[in-house]
Amino acid sequence: MAAPKGNKVRVGVIFGGRSTEHEVSLASARAIMDNLDHGRYEVLPLFVTQTGRWLLMLDARGVPEQGREVHFSLEPGKNSLLIANGGDTVSVDVLIPMIHGTYGEDGTLQGLLELLEIPFVGSGCLSSAVSMNKGATKAILRAGGLPVLPSLTISREEWGFNKSSILKDSEANFDFPLFVKPTSLGSSVGIHRIVEASNLEKAIEDALSYDFKVLIEEEARGREFECAVLEDPGGRRPLASPLAEIKPKEGWYDYKAKYTPGFTDIIIPAELDGVVVNQMQTHARAAFSALDCSGLARVDFFYRETRGEIYINEVNTLPGFTELSGYPKMIESAGISYSSMLDRLIACAFFRHARSRELTVRRAD
Repeated sequence: MAAPKGNKVRVGVIFGGRSTEHEVSLASARAIMDNLDHGRYEVLPLFVTQTGRWLLMLDARGVPEQGREVHFSLEPGKNSLLIANGGDTVSVDVLIPMIHGTYGEDGTLQGLLELLEIPFVGSGCLSSAVSMNKGATKAILRAGGLPVLPSLTISREEWGFNKSSILKDSEANFDFPLFVKPTSLGSSVGIHRIVEASNLEKAIEDALSYDFKVLIEEEARGREFECAVLEDPGGRRPLASPLAEIKPKEGWYDYKAKYTPGFTDIIIPAELDGVVVNQMQTHARAAFSALDCSGLARVDFFYRETRGEIYINEVNTLPGFTELSGYPKMIESAGISYSSMLDRLIACAFFRHARSRELTVRRAD
């Protein structure tokens, strides 16, 4: 399916959701809807409440009571939303999923949209699921020869019957400080920085309250950088942006530092040797490819400057799009405006959908 011609492209922006990153999603979606070219696009705000109801809103800042409940037509390729209680059918040309975290960024929503054969922005089901899982991401990147820090992934079950051995092995095999992270959450929710071994058990218990698995990882003790990757709709090599250096004013880059104005300095372009910048950009593209990402991703790095060591921290397939977020700022530093970035992402969505449809038709034959 190519992008519709003539009339405006009808873009559904999905936001809200049931995860701990609900408020971040609202801010990201509002920024996107403010920056979409309303001369080219008709915007449909699709708000998912914290209880899981889908509402078609009048605008991005409406309250749930103003929305009309919708659900998808279950016939693949229809690209339609059905208004509940005998309402009309509303068609949609392309969707922008902007639900961060669980049930939005982890492949579940992407799997639904693939099943319904609706074009959508961003990575597909498999890539989204793998990239959301920090343990799986590191395993794939490590297998691909890309640099990651030493880490250990444990499940609730392992913790339940093997707690003492896990604590003993962590103390013996890793240097403190350590980070303890839920494997499948974003925005630094549930993450702990542990300086002393006596605090490790409590941190693991808390992280496991957010997820079924946690990652224990050495602190990089280095500078922190990000690189934005933006796919080309024509299939050419993805753009790897100028780097951003992340400098929290206090402590580490936690939830408060990420989303509170004035708590973190983001320096773009980063003040870094050009050879190191090129290495990180090369690693960013390689990680994007290894995880089979589509459309966009933000690749996070640590750099141990004294040793000249680069490590990939995470690959985020649905980074924040708020006014404070690094991804749109890095893309802008590459000479692409926020609105043009959205144009390109939508074009990529149509390109990927057309390619997928070709395979579907061939398999049917």
